[in-house]
Amino acid sequence: MSWTPKVKFNNPNSALRPTDEEISSRLLQGRVSNTALSIHQARKREGFGAPVPYARPKAGRQFHHDHIHPPHRHAVEVSDPGLDRSDETAVAINPKNSRNIVAGAVSFNGTHFINTAYVTKDRGVTWKTVTVLTDTDEGAGIAFDDSHNCYYTTMQGGFFPVCVVSRDGGLTWSQPAAFGFGDKTAVAARGNIALCGFDRLNTEACAFTLDGGLNWTVHDFTDSGLGTAPLVSYDHRHFYIIYGALDNNLKIYASHDQGQTWTGPITIVAGNAFESTIAGPLSYEGGALTSPGTNVAIDRHGHIHVLYIDSTRRVPMYTTSRDHGATWSSPVNVDPRRANDTHMWPCLSCTKHGDLQGGSMVYDQTLGKYEILLHLKAEDEDEWKTFEADNGPWSAAGPSPNFRIGFGDYFDCDSLPEFGISVMAWSETVNGQQPWQSWVRIVDRWEWEDERVGALEDEIYRLTEAFELGELPFPRTDENVARFKARVEELRKTQSAAQIALQKRRESNHVPAE
Repeated sequence: MSWTPKVKFNNPNSALRPTDEEISSRLLQGRVSNTALSIHQARKREGFGAPVPYARPKAGRQFHHDHIHPPHRHAVEVSDPGLDRSDETAVAINPKNSRNIVAGAVSFNGTHFINTAYVTKDRGVTWKTVTVLTDTDEGAGIAFDDSHNCYYTTMQGGFFPVCVVSRDGGLTWSQPAAFGFGDKTAVAARGNIALCGFDRLNTEACAFTLDGGLNWTVHDFTDSGLGTAPLVSYDHRHFYIIYGALDNNLKIYASHDQGQTWTGPITIVAGNAFESTIAGPLSYEGGALTSPGTNVAIDRHGHIHVLYIDSTRRVPMYTTSRDHGATWSSPVNVDPRRANDTHMWPCLSCTKHGDLQGGSMVYDQTLGKYEILLHLKAEDEDEWKTFEADNGPWSAAGPSPNFRIGFGDYFDCDSLPEFGISVMAWSETVNGQQPWQSWVRIVDRWEWEDERVGALEDEIYRLTEAFELGELPFPRTDENVARFKARVEELRKTQSAAQIALQKRRESNHVPAE
């Protein structure tokens, strides 16, 4: 399956391809994403393009069948161990077939940088590696629409954003639609529509298709930023471009007629820089984007959700808009327990009801290691809950030879429209050693909710039994007994509310066809 898409530029000058000298001049004037700059510099090094022997053993990836070890119980390495690297990983779930998940990243075949897709059609039991594009310059941006089309955006042949489309779940891909000169791509999709966001070092721009990738329209804005996050509403009418502006404000452009006209920019958060400091050994990469492009979501009510990094305190902050981006809620820290730890690279997804799944990477100074965090908030709850998504804290070495990139500029997560399966993907090293490889954690939100209700029931039973045996409270004063009973009663109310919420959620979510 392959076709060549057509691309229309609202600004014809944006279709012109700059010379190498012009690109070098633009790089000196603008701000550039970490991965694109690393690859650009690698191409200029002596010996680039000559095959380099790669000695890592091709140990087979181990997968666990659902009836033994469900995939969501742990993170699994999905990239081919024979790859030279797998940096800057993105991921998407097919909303019409939750068993079909596509992750992707940038790699190196010994001669050229390439972009790969890691495809599963059995919900993570097995994965197939596919080369999507060659001669590339950035990691992946991936999204499924509601018509089984999978969109994969990156940069090819230098600072040139492109997007390809798969109609068979990620196994084969179209020819690329090229959007001119630019950097830092991301993509969102809905219906038969996709919206790519990027910047032209650094003027914001976007490209959109209304017919599944056959025809594209490219639009240029006037403000400058780095880290562009696109959104398409459930009713297909509203497009949004959210970005970290170079004037140190988080901003949004909006279109309410499928990209024909645009309004903005409107400031979401004032005084927040587009990048923050990277803690730990990865500091050699430069700065971490506070709004890297994978950190926004939208529900069926049209509520826009944004998870960004506070550039001063370096913690993950959440804000939402219920009026198409005109006004925004007061930001809240989603991980207050780690308020003193440096968080980086936020990502966000949500169900159509507004159940949120976020992620961030945190550097534990005590351990000298990194962790991938999972931040969850149910639609009917106010509090965020944070868990570790990886298989334990992991090390990361400093810069190394052979054109290594490192973590990149982002990682990614995705959720089905219906409450249920969600997924997170990132790049990670093994014991701090190169190369980086892609890891995926599949989360069954139903099981998490069931376990939450079960844990409350177990706690109530344990406390009740201890009370009847005279073990609690201690000492057994009237005052302590009153407090103990009040605590048990509070747990009963919490358990009852959780059970009712779970049943309500089951009634409002059908199981997608597979």
